[in-house]
Amino acid sequence: MLPGTAVLLMWLACCAVMLWLFRANLPVLGFQDPDDAMRLQQVRDWLAGQAWFDVSQHRVNPPMGGPMHWSRIVDMPVAALTLLATPLVGRAGAEIIACSLVPLLLLGGLTAALHGAARRIGGQGVALLSVMLLLTAPSILVQFTPLRIDHHGWQIAMATLALLGIMDFDPRRGGAIAGGALAVWLQISSEGLPYVALVAGTLSLWQWLRPAETQRLTAFALTLGGLALPLLLATRGWSAAFQTHCDALSAAYVWPLAAFAIVAPVAHAALGAGTARRRFLVAAIAGCSTLAVLAFTGGPCLSGDPFQSLGPVAYHDWYLQIMEGRPIWEQDWARAGSVILPPVVGLAGTLLAAWAARRDDAALSRWLVLALLLLGATAVAIMVLRALSVAHVLALPGSAWIILRLFHRAQASSRAIVRVLGSTALVLLTPAGLCALWIAATSSSEASEGTATGACKAGAALTPLVGLPRGTVFAPIDIGPTILIRTGDSVIATGHHRNAAGITAVVRGFMASPDQARGIVAGLNGGKGADYVVTCTELNEMKGYARVAPHGLAAALKQGKVPAWLRPLPGEGPLHTYRVTLQAGVKASATPFMQ
Repeated sequence: MLPGTAVLLMWLACCAVMLWLFRANLPVLGFQDPDDAMRLQQVRDWLAGQAWFDVSQHRVNPPMGGPMHWSRIVDMPVAALTLLATPLVGRAGAEIIACSLVPLLLLGGLTAALHGAARRIGGQGVALLSVMLLLTAPSILVQFTPLRIDHHGWQIAMATLALLGIMDFDPRRGGAIAGGALAVWLQISSEGLPYVALVAGTLSLWQWLRPAETQRLTAFALTLGGLALPLLLATRGWSAAFQTHCDALSAAYVWPLAAFAIVAPVAHAALGAGTARRRFLVAAIAGCSTLAVLAFTGGPCLSGDPFQSLGPVAYHDWYLQIMEGRPIWEQDWARAGSVILPPVVGLAGTLLAAWAARRDDAALSRWLVLALLLLGATAVAIMVLRALSVAHVLALPGSAWIILRLFHRAQASSRAIVRVLGSTALVLLTPAGLCALWIAATSSSEASEGTATGACKAGAALTPLVGLPRGTVFAPIDIGPTILIRTGDSVIATGHHRNAAGITAVVRGFMASPDQARGIVAGLNGGKGADYVVTCTELNEMKGYARVAPHGLAAALKQGKVPAWLRPLPGEGPLHTYRVTLQAGVKASATPFMQ
């Protein structure tokens, strides 16, 4: 069987398994993450006539609306498949098809890119096993399951495509591929910035040691910076090139990238690559020029954590509670081990493979470059939990190499028990085996909490709200996107940080005493007040409010103490719906809510 055919069949098998596992969620669009629900709402609004450059959510925190920093690039394939399938199965069926297939198609691109990169690094055997490890790695596949239409899978795919370019045997073509992949990544999320710095630094070091790699660096710089500005203009409009936003590609970052694109090729043309000193100067001049422009354009983005601009309430009581954005030392043991073990095994295999290839200069350099990239990506994952998948992908070739080497040694044994047990035990070195073993040894009873949280976000739980007249809902942040896609109602906040005022209002409202919360709710919706309050006592967010503020509104509703200004509405399930019955003359809470 041809390697390409084998890769295709493995991907198809993985898709079939995941479609089967998630079959119950597909017909009801049972999103596991609020961001996926919000992405679908973005697509719906766009297809309904919202402008290309307008990605705000106008049903969030009315009448101001909820500003967003998301990119239309991620919306496009979902929208395209929805439009193509609508004449055949109707809009509802088309959304199911689009939301189910887009993540799997993206996984197909990731699979092909990884196979190509791993084949160039370690040969066909390492490449095929890397694909097998990828398609059985929960820490990676979780971002490509059916209905997972948010941008995280795109980030992983672009990182792997960049790896393919870095390992391309043609340095000029490879640099262009890597630069293009990272340029697209930056349009999708500013979380690509550390990886841009990592790749640029790695390629600079590589070309300093190997003259032929100068072409890869210059092609990378020219493509990255040359595409960043046009893509920004195409996806966000002319004004984006002159506005500073620290959470997305903007003037703060795009002009340093443009400087990098100009200075690196010019420095190479002027100085050449004949000596190590000249190559060092090329990289140094390009890097210093980029940093100099960044110092001029960066502004507030250079002054520390940009999320502190949320204000103290939203920052401390909401943002810092999102554990996927926190460093590894703030995680429980189960999560921490799941982050670090696969990269550790992958790095060990990568370094051993480099040692084994020490007599082959080209192979040695590719393994060492991979080791450097893996170290950098692991450092990012240690700082931010949700970045773990990129590090886990980069660990796959090294893991595949060490598993293959140990498998051959086990099979070479003259003893049958060694051949059988030794080969079988190697499953513990796979990402799936490592994570399963570690979680089994360290995790406690968090599964029931996750199930309860999922029930709170299920579409069926919103049935009582669907039958009510449309209005503005004061609801927990985590279920805001679900309310948007299931009803025609507006919400005060979703988990998207540019709507700091709405987030702060929700946090303050649920943590304030019932009497104070009454004033906060009365001041929402341009002073008209919210029409409904929705809670789910089993939601982790609500538990947090009740724990921090035991005398607040969330704690009172959890204990069944409903204030007089809320009237319980009938309904079954984990969600509780209340109609707001504010009397005329109620004094609204002082604004702005950022205080």
